[in-house]
Amino acid sequence: MLRKNYVQRIAEFENALEQVAAAIPRDAIFERTPPKDSWTGLEAPIALLKKLAEALKASMLILKPEKTHTIERLFEGIIQPLNAFKETLFQESADPIANSRLALEHLRKAMVGGYDFLVLAKEIRDNTSPAIEEILKLREIYGAKEYISTVPAPETLHMRMIGLVKRAEALDMSLTSLEKALDEVKVNLNKIREESLKFRSAPVKAPEKEVEKAPVAEVKTKPTP
Repeated sequence: MLRKNYVQRIAEFENALEQVAAAIPRDAIFERTPPKDSWTGLEAPIALLKKLAEALKASMLILKPEKTHTIERLFEGIIQPLNAFKETLFQESADPIANSRLALEHLRKAMVGGYDFLVLAKEIRDNTSPAIEEILKLREIYGAKEYISTVPAPETLHMRMIGLVKRAEALDMSLTSLEKALDEVKVNLNKIREESLKFRSAPVKAPEKEVEKAPVAEVKTKPTP
């Protein structure tokens, strides 16, 4: 089910990207259009794009947790320019045309980031982590337990089915624990990233050179007569 939903989300995200790209007017028209009018035509497609990107990111993190850093980075490559587009568009400026050009540049940057994010999403679709793939298969087995329990079957087969259901239930508990552990790993990775940005290594002091001591001259004493 997760994989099926993921494939559908990829298609929806790609369609939303195309909608935003189609709604972007030409430079000359955009520069002379009041910000409110420009935003009216783009508000709905951009809101949908951001919502789908968020949902797609959540699935990507489950299917390929080892790519967490790349997923987060490319996701921000869409969201940040989209937010900057709106902020710049409504920003007071002595040169409205230059401001409109800058806003349009942010929007185009978001489109480039969106297509990069889409490429990664398709890559994850085609190369899901083997361990996660097994987990998804086991979860499908567990999801079928209610159906299995209602199917008429000989006693021996029925007992085997019950055993399979019990193992599936145990696996489901393990999967839930694994998902929680993955969430904790992601949180810890974010903390480590934040701390590494704050960390500044202390300057290393050069070792003090040892001062060579001059040999003390041996004083010879004269014998007492």
